[in-house]
Parts: sequence; C-alpha cells; structure tokens
Amino acid sequence: PGPFNREDMHVSNGTFSNDGNRFYFTRCKRNKKNKTICAIYVSTKEDGEWSEPVSLGPQINDSEYSNTQPTLGTEAAKNREIIYFVSDREGGKGGMDIWYTTYDSKKKVYKAPLNAGAKLNTPGDDITPYYDWDTKTLYFSSDGWTGLGGLDIFKTSGEMKKWSTPENMGTPLNSSYDDLYYTLNKTTKETGLFVSNRELKGSLGAGIHCCDDIFAFQ
Repeated sequence: PGPFNREDMHVSNGTFSNDGNRFYFTRCKRNKKNKTICAIYVSTKEDGEWSEPVSLGPQINDSEYSNTQPTLGTEAAKNREIIYFVSDREGGKGGMDIWYTTYDSKKKVYKAPLNAGAKLNTPGDDITPYYDWDTKTLYFSSDGWTGLGGLDIFKTSGEMKKWSTPENMGTPLNSSYDDLYYTLNKTTKETGLFVSNRELKGSLGAGIHCCDDIFAFQ
C-alpha cells in the first residue's frame, strides 16, 4: 500500500531506513534516446501513512544518467544515514559504479554524491549493493573483480570511500553465470536471497540462461 507504483514507469529496488520511517526506491523509464533512466525517490511514513514520494533532487538524479539500487548504511563518526546507490554518471571508474550520498536529518537534504572509490569500483559493472548495518559489511556484484564468470557476489567492510579488499563469496553461492542482488534475512543472518540465471533443477530458465530466478540460501 502507498503512492509508489505508476503505470508509465518501472518501479523497483525498494529499501527502508533503519527506523523504518523512510522508504527509498527507483522509478525508471526510457528517454528520447531510448536509454532507460532511473531516479531515486523517498517516501516518509507520517501517522502510519506513506507520503507522496519525492525525488532525492538533481544532484543525485542527474537526468542524463541512471541512478538506482539504493541501500542504506550509517556513518560511524556522526551516525548520519548514508545512501549507497548505483550510477553510470561521469566521474566513475567505468561501467556502473557504486556511489553514496549522506542525509542531513536536520536540514533534510541529501549531499552531493561521491564515488565509493577504486577500492570498491572497477572498470566493469559494480552493482546491486546491500549494506548490513550490524556487521558494517557491503555485499555487491561485479564483473570487474576476479570471479567465476559473469557477475559474482563479493563482500567488503567499511564505509563511504574506505573499504577492505573485496572478497569473492565463492561457490556454491557464485557460479559461472550471473549472481547478484544478495540480501540477508535481518532476523536470521544465516539465511538470505540472491538472483541468478544459472541452470539448476527447478529454475524456470534451466538450459537457457536468459532469465533470472530468485534463490534462497542457508
């Protein structure tokens, strides 16, 4: 329930603030050049109802580039909310990069986005970030780091521009196909979900590898 979905746009990649009172998501549509452009929106819960979503502003949602896949973390020093997201904007390391913006709760503004740095981003695509608040670990998928093939899931610890060297999550989580959208169950960290186009018994795209399925892991 809420004023999120629209008939003329793709709506996806929803994520909540830690207190559950802000909901971030993306709206995407094709521009005149037939390029899909995504923009990040936020809705606030007020008296149990979700407000009309508003854009995070032109600094984050540059109309020439796609900005999508938000995930939330916190800045250790000032406990400010950090929104990590994916963009192909200028100033990156190549392909899709992970960027971030900090939220000023007093002024209710989002600061100019910064690239998460070469410790994290590669000349390839670095996408679908998921930040685990409890362990300060960022999970993401990349075809730029050494992997098993296609997009592999990696993990790194840190914040903003300071990260440990990304570690490949290995098999059986990763495969020679695309593995992405890793998320953990917030109550039982031993379980979670991810997306893959691998061939596996029961997968609807078995033998084709054209399509993504959702998988659970323990």
